[in-house]
Amino acid sequence: MDTQSTSRCRRFVNVLVHLLFIVIIFVLPELVMAIAMPHRRQFVFYPGLYVKTLILIVVFYLNYFIIIDRTIGRKGRRIWSFLLINLLLIIVGLVLSDIISGWLSSNPPRWSRTKHNSLLKYASFLLRDGVTMLLVIGLSVALRLSTKWRDIERSNQDLIAAQRTIELANLKSQLNPHFLFNTLNTIYALVDISPDDAKKAVHRLSALLRYMLYEDVKYVALRRETDFITDYVDLMKLRIADREIKFDIDLGDNADREIPPLLFVPLVENAFKYGISASDNVPVEISIKADDKVITCTTSNSFIPGTKTDKTASGIGLSNLRRRLALIYGANATLRITCRDHIYRAKLTILLDN
Repeated sequence: MDTQSTSRCRRFVNVLVHLLFIVIIFVLPELVMAIAMPHRRQFVFYPGLYVKTLILIVVFYLNYFIIIDRTIGRKGRRIWSFLLINLLLIIVGLVLSDIISGWLSSNPPRWSRTKHNSLLKYASFLLRDGVTMLLVIGLSVALRLSTKWRDIERSNQDLIAAQRTIELANLKSQLNPHFLFNTLNTIYALVDISPDDAKKAVHRLSALLRYMLYEDVKYVALRRETDFITDYVDLMKLRIADREIKFDIDLGDNADREIPPLLFVPLVENAFKYGISASDNVPVEISIKADDKVITCTTSNSFIPGTKTDKTASGIGLSNLRRRLALIYGANATLRITCRDHIYRAKLTILLDN
């Protein structure tokens, strides 16, 4: 069963549960009357019972759609707000039930015509109705929180799948045979010209491979990610010595901030992959900056529109990056891409939650 079919099935089950709840709560008063009056031969409409039923439905859906999400459904679990709001809701519901029931039956509200010797009986009715409302509120909480829990579980599963997908996509885009072939050729040439530089290149390449193949965690320190990018840029400089590269990292006091691994790689890889294919001398620019509120990664490079390589805005790497950002950061992360005058710019912005 595909994702859309599963989603439709869940929606159908959810609607069915709510319809079943409404049918039960409307049928229940008639069932109670049938048990209380077994010799009754025909249906008798008791306005008061169905007024209470409608009030119970209102209480249920006020909690389901509004109160739960704005109190215990939020961070911090505002349980006292939830209890206070529902206490007021129960009181208002009981008063409205009494007033409307009395109006429909052409009698004054029961509380205004209750004698002292009947106060205890009236209190028992109030207690019964109040307990019924509490049960309805409890059912609303159970259904709503179970729905939210399923949504969270589904989101977590999507996040795990997206993380695996982006890691595989990065391995395919970074560790392709062409990349390794050129890098190894560069190192081979350096062995005779500059053995020290060749050793450094091998060390950088091993660090890249180690980080990409064995970094199996959800988050890494920002400095580790930028160290990886630095090693990657240094390797690329060996390949394209004739192209100017402007590389800037400024983390301030945020080097230990944690981010998902390999988050900036698609942007940096695209900057080199498409930037060096042009015949102009436009530099490849890469900038990673962080402060107390935001992390930004900006890349700029030239590109030739209308060619086979003109897929920088819709490639699998950027598509997976967008999806990963949406699952991990939601509205707190944006990826903006512009292309003007044959200059391609990408800017990834992540708002930090203190």
